[in-house]
Amino acid sequence: MFELQLSDEFKETLDRCSAELKNQVMGTIQRLSVDPGHPSLQAHRLRGAAGKWECYVNRQWRIIFDWDNNSLRLWKLGDHRIIDRVHQFVFSPHTAFSRLEMDDPGEAEEESAAGLEGTLAVERAPQPEADNPFAYFPATHLRILGVPPHLVKKVQRARRLEELEQIEGLPEQSLHWMLDLATDCEMEHVIYNPDNLLYRTTLDRLRGYCQGSLKRLMLNLDPEQDRYVKSRHRGAIVLRGCAGSGKTTVGIYRAIELAGTGRKVLLMTYTRTLNGVNKTLIEELIGPLPENLEVNTFFNWLVEYLRWEHGITFNIVDGADQKEILKEALRQAGQSADVAIPALGADFYLTEIMQVIKGNGLDSLENYLQVRRFGRNTPLPPAYRRAVWAVYTSYQELLREAGRCDWGDIPLVGLEKIIENPLDDPYDDVILDEGQDLSPVQLRLTRELIKGGDPRSHRSYMVMADASQTIYSRGFSWKEAGIEARGRTYILRKNYRNTRQVAAAATRLLEHNTLLTQEREFIEPSWSHRIGARPRVVTCDLEERELRFVCEKILDLVGGGHFRLSDFAVLCPTRDMCGQYCDEFNRRGIPCVFHKDQAFNILEEKVKVMTIHSSKGIEFPVVFVAGVRRGLLPRYISRHGLDKEESQLDHERFRTLLYVAMTRAAENLFLLTTAGKESPFLAEIAGLVDQEEYRGSKNPSLSS
Repeated sequence: MFELQLSDEFKETLDRCSAELKNQVMGTIQRLSVDPGHPSLQAHRLRGAAGKWECYVNRQWRIIFDWDNNSLRLWKLGDHRIIDRVHQFVFSPHTAFSRLEMDDPGEAEEESAAGLEGTLAVERAPQPEADNPFAYFPATHLRILGVPPHLVKKVQRARRLEELEQIEGLPEQSLHWMLDLATDCEMEHVIYNPDNLLYRTTLDRLRGYCQGSLKRLMLNLDPEQDRYVKSRHRGAIVLRGCAGSGKTTVGIYRAIELAGTGRKVLLMTYTRTLNGVNKTLIEELIGPLPENLEVNTFFNWLVEYLRWEHGITFNIVDGADQKEILKEALRQAGQSADVAIPALGADFYLTEIMQVIKGNGLDSLENYLQVRRFGRNTPLPPAYRRAVWAVYTSYQELLREAGRCDWGDIPLVGLEKIIENPLDDPYDDVILDEGQDLSPVQLRLTRELIKGGDPRSHRSYMVMADASQTIYSRGFSWKEAGIEARGRTYILRKNYRNTRQVAAAATRLLEHNTLLTQEREFIEPSWSHRIGARPRVVTCDLEERELRFVCEKILDLVGGGHFRLSDFAVLCPTRDMCGQYCDEFNRRGIPCVFHKDQAFNILEEKVKVMTIHSSKGIEFPVVFVAGVRRGLLPRYISRHGLDKEESQLDHERFRTLLYVAMTRAAENLFLLTTAGKESPFLAEIAGLVDQEEYRGSKNPSLSS
């Protein structure tokens, strides 16, 4: 156990914390004092501060520390902004520190962390008079061991371990687990620090505990899929597949297979979350990535390439700043343009600029007037297009004056540079996952990555895609994107992921998307033979009850031995809602990780919280889709100024988003909504789902 040294600044900040936050900080410090590498701390070295480390207190708060062989120094405590400003701090060797005494974890006495005078201790449950180590376990951890909520207090108050056997109604499996923990000397560290119970290395040791369903789900390879793993076609290959057909799994195994022969391989994705998942799963299979296998996102690869090969850096505008510049562009265009600027909303203009004009690399009004736009039987009227082009012109001029660009400009620069100067050492194989979310310009750029070098080299380019899951791009043909794959376009029709019940409900939702069927991009899936529970629509009387239902249901399912914490995902339509769920999980002591966190690990023994957009390509045994309400899914029922067809396109984006969310669930799917605010999409699948009302007056049903 380390000797703890506390800076005066740290102490002052802690004194100002609420009692609840102070307890969380002290719990974190206690884990640090025993093991700075404890998984719950998510500790990692800081950039910009030599020798300093960061660890998590909760989703918002951080500790900056360092240590040597004997002592651990706590420098700073604060919200995540202290990490953003770490390069501005001075860590003076003359900083005053005072010693902090922590109780030994095995000597739990009822003390409070309300002040810093004298010895500090994390607030604990009362010390039992005899040997019941489970008096120290928080209620949430006992629930995870399968203790029913009404028996938690009885377990904590039992005087002796033997008395647990006398508690009426205590599940036999829970009793078995607790006795294992209490009597196995190698599990002593769990008894005295119950947080350890929640992590994978310990859970694997509990006899009879369910196996890692998530890893099996993500890494299972079928013989039909293996055909495309081992394919040695030269040039471009397009592998289309329905949701759940295992495209991501094919990409992972193909990357490993090709890299194993010594070829230079790039596995590229659009989202950072899926990229992190791919890295984790590859490392689970073969260990650290070999030098000839690169796993990266499109934009991360491109920005690094332009920086190192061409010395180009970007001042990128995004979010609120981008909206402000667009707002000004709309105002200027309205004053100076020869055409009227329809009030179509900023989102419409931004989508048109980013996905259609920049996404297709259009450099003139004439080209924009002629381009086909996915999903429309009739073209966007010329007057509308001239208005959009006027706004686009003003928008680009404002960006130029500010010395900035947006994310749509970077691929245009990259494509120009890589055509002018092909890679000296091109990739032998490029594997592009979720290719339907890249624009034609982005796809043309990735196609260039296997060009250059020895022209006699046998190189391959595989794009894996599903148009029914398109949520980032406006759509295109592969030929328009520069991919000539006639005779080398294959289809994976079988849904290996979802049960028949989940697949049926998701397919029914998608069948209402007439635009997709008109484009002949809908792949009719062949469902798996796995039978499971029907998806459940849970209607809560209040919005906040949705969070309570999810927490209780997770504890019920984990406590029943059916699933592990890593098997659950909560998918939200907005990042703000993700934050609400993380806060509620942290408040209840349920380990969770937000997909934007630096330490996000798909296999970690925590509930995963992510936006629906970030869940693309990932799957989980149990999925809760939060906020299936009007105003969120879909966000717009109708938008003033848009014609009927454009409004339908807008509406279908949200239908696709819900379809993506539903098809992440391999076994159990819960759709959360609020009475009186139900999404109209729920009516389209009403005959294929079960209904449940939740008013918070009782625990959720244990049935799945």
